[in-house]
Amino acid sequence: FTPVGLQVREVLDVTDDDVLCVVQRTPELLPESELPYLWRANAADHDARSFDVVSLRFDGGWEPLTYTPGQWTMSRAGNGCVMAGRGMDDARIQMQHCMNVATVGEDGVETLSMVVAPIENHTAEPGFTPNVRFVRSGERALHTAIVLPSEGSRYAHADRLPVLMKPYGGPGFQQVVASQSFHWDAQWWADQGYIVVTADGRGTTGRGPRWDRAIYENMKAVTLEDQVDAVRALPEILSELRAEQAGSATDGSIPEPDLDRVAMIGWSYGGFLSALAVLEAPEVFAAACAGAPPTDWTLYDTHYTERYLGLDPAVYERNGIIADAPKLTRPLMLIHGFADDNVTIAHSLRLSQALMAAGREHTFLPLTGITHMTNDETVAENLLILQRDFLANALHKA
Repeated sequence: FTPVGLQVREVLDVTDDDVLCVVQRTPELLPESELPYLWRANAADHDARSFDVVSLRFDGGWEPLTYTPGQWTMSRAGNGCVMAGRGMDDARIQMQHCMNVATVGEDGVETLSMVVAPIENHTAEPGFTPNVRFVRSGERALHTAIVLPSEGSRYAHADRLPVLMKPYGGPGFQQVVASQSFHWDAQWWADQGYIVVTADGRGTTGRGPRWDRAIYENMKAVTLEDQVDAVRALPEILSELRAEQAGSATDGSIPEPDLDRVAMIGWSYGGFLSALAVLEAPEVFAAACAGAPPTDWTLYDTHYTERYLGLDPAVYERNGIIADAPKLTRPLMLIHGFADDNVTIAHSLRLSQALMAAGREHTFLPLTGITHMTNDETVAENLLILQRDFLANALHKA
């Protein structure tokens, strides 16, 4: 009973009347003319970037319970619910408590109304708003976020800047989301003097089963191809953005991309893509920092790998990057935590060993006591600085 064009991301609650779930709209299958009235004002933004909460009734009808595009969820019990999430208009999580209240009038007729009360959030704010533009890249119209230097950065009005690709790019996760928090880190990188680009390629969520399955048994080639396409589409996209804002107060603030100086950074699957980029596409990517990369899929989670790579050992070998080690001609920094219990450090150790055996220079940064995510503030800060300096030096020589 799910309407065509709504991709169900998560089921939140089920009653005898409806199913409460988080969905993502596919505009090609669910056009603006078929949307509920309250979504039409910002219909273009209700797509894979927006995680919307809707009620799907068993009679086939449906209605949205969140209206502003963003990353939303909801908890429901009894006559009330709590909505929480983030959007692009506020840095903090927004929360509301909604309650159905029944009142009886003088005529004895009961009326049901909804009372909405905001829940205050006193968390600190980052103090800036990401300078992000959402676009569609390449022949497959990849959802892409482009983050440019902020007005206070010394690179704010640069004519030409190197490009930093910053993907996850793998199955089951998106980074191009209508939520400020997804782009804070990218803004720091942009203010170091980069055009930062994040593209959600095939295999990432939100665009339907065919999109998900495009990577089956071919994760490595397909996901890299989409990142290469995003790089090659960038000059035209920036040119179009520049034309759109011609004559405005920010005219001239969109730089030309220096495609001779393109780097990639990423963590987990993004780390795999980063290492893969300089191994398989050195003509496009001049340097990379690969954090916690799964380099040998036979070492990774069985459920995950069998879902995307099946059972044929030859497929696993084809999708790994250990055998690619002799191809390295570009600067590569491997980063891995010794305490990583998700992608074990054996992945980076094996790749480093293969690079050493092939006589290929590389940098290996082991992190003592760090798990799959950098869970120490000092390490996290210094790790950014080390990557920044590594890439600056590598791109200077490119």
